[in-house]
Amino acid sequence: MASKRVTASALDWGAMALKVRPEQKNGFNGLKMKVDKHLRAVNSLPADLPKVDFAAYKSRIAVPGMVDNFEKAYAGLQIPYPSDQGRLAEIDAQAVQVKAGYETFVAESNTRIAGYTTELAKWNTMKPVEEMNMEEALDAGLTQFVIDPQGDTMFPHDETWKEYEARLKNATPADFH
Repeated sequence: MASKRVTASALDWGAMALKVRPEQKNGFNGLKMKVDKHLRAVNSLPADLPKVDFAAYKSRIAVPGMVDNFEKAYAGLQIPYPSDQGRLAEIDAQAVQVKAGYETFVAESNTRIAGYTTELAKWNTMKPVEEMNMEEALDAGLTQFVIDPQGDTMFPHDETWKEYEARLKNATPADFH
């Protein structure tokens, strides 16, 4: 059995260790120890089935043909290596889907980063808000920080007077309690 082992599934633990976050190192090391323990157990098994001395059993067992049947069955014993049963193809298909999602996420993230970079450049070139007067703040688009005196708003200045009247008309008594 040892000579029939598949070595194509060996993991590159060094490459995997570089991709593991520091807070996940303990779990990664635990997994590696379990895999190494399993490999040591498998490698300790003999490569072939152990030889059985059927001649000694024939001399001790009185039932005729019983040892011959066992010997024939033991000689015909073939332990197949388990197949992937189509699972590797499913995993590869899932990897393609995940990679496509990852690439989409990276592209969207790069777009957001570009937008944030331009927004940051705008804020870096802008005069500090503390030093602006009301007109400069309104011109800079800081309407959430400054009350527009020309705006027809109601405190807390997040809606206009007309929006406030419409909300009052549609309100129920439960909205006020």
